[in-house]
Amino acid sequence: MNDVSTTQMARREKNGVNVLMSTHKGENGHNLAEALESLYAQTVTPDRIVLVLDGYVGQDQHDVISFYGADRRGPDLTIVALPSNSGLAHALNAGLAYCDGDFVMRMDSDDICMPDRLALQLAYIKEHPETDLISSWASEFTVGEPTEKMKVSPTEHDALAMALRWRNVIAHSAILIRTSTLTRVGGYRADFGLLEDYDLWVRLMTKGARFHVLPKVLLRIRTSLAQRGRRGNLAYLRNEIRFRSECLRIGFLTRSQFIATLGLYAMFRLAGPMLRNQFYALART
Repeated sequence: MNDVSTTQMARREKNGVNVLMSTHKGENGHNLAEALESLYAQTVTPDRIVLVLDGYVGQDQHDVISFYGADRRGPDLTIVALPSNSGLAHALNAGLAYCDGDFVMRMDSDDICMPDRLALQLAYIKEHPETDLISSWASEFTVGEPTEKMKVSPTEHDALAMALRWRNVIAHSAILIRTSTLTRVGGYRADFGLLEDYDLWVRLMTKGARFHVLPKVLLRIRTSLAQRGRRGNLAYLRNEIRFRSECLRIGFLTRSQFIATLGLYAMFRLAGPMLRNQFYALART
């Protein structure tokens, strides 16, 4: 059973937004503090942050959680403690059960939001009721490196749908999605390893959800060579094959697209770390 605690804060006008986050033992208190601070410092604050502890986390993270739990700037902080590590998809689904607003704002425990992220995304999605999911451009940074790389993408739905047939162009932790849309497809799946976000975009699009991306950097994504290295092995390639086979089965990919993308990703996943890093650089600006 999940161990759930909620710290109630001074209420301000509700906007129907719940932030969905997950952390684990591999994270550290400093990164978590920067992520939470960027949420508490939003010009438009969410109603609640649902933070899932995916198994054991260190005392440094618990200290950060206690500090922000007592921060009266709001929002409410709901902690969902899982007894053991279950992986991101399961952790996010556990947290989704406690998201009671109209919108879910995704955030990773080591990323940093720009102060106007929620204000801009919420304004757009409220002004465009046909939009189910909104994201933004992002910048990727590595501690100790002087420059950041931009992760850009098309902005309109049809162009996003075409781009997604070739690669995942949407930053997972930059999205704001209607809660009803996310729950309607059953939330996240762990069927394809670390591709839970890519799988979600495909399922949403095939169910008729409409996407939009704001052409502005609203999120800074923390990255590392070690993180990229985890995305290049035989296990990851097997998941890629199964995922793209599923995309072919449900009609998201044509047969020629399936063959072409599978060949490209086979080279990418099995390339050495240095070559893979160069591929990442080519996909960034």
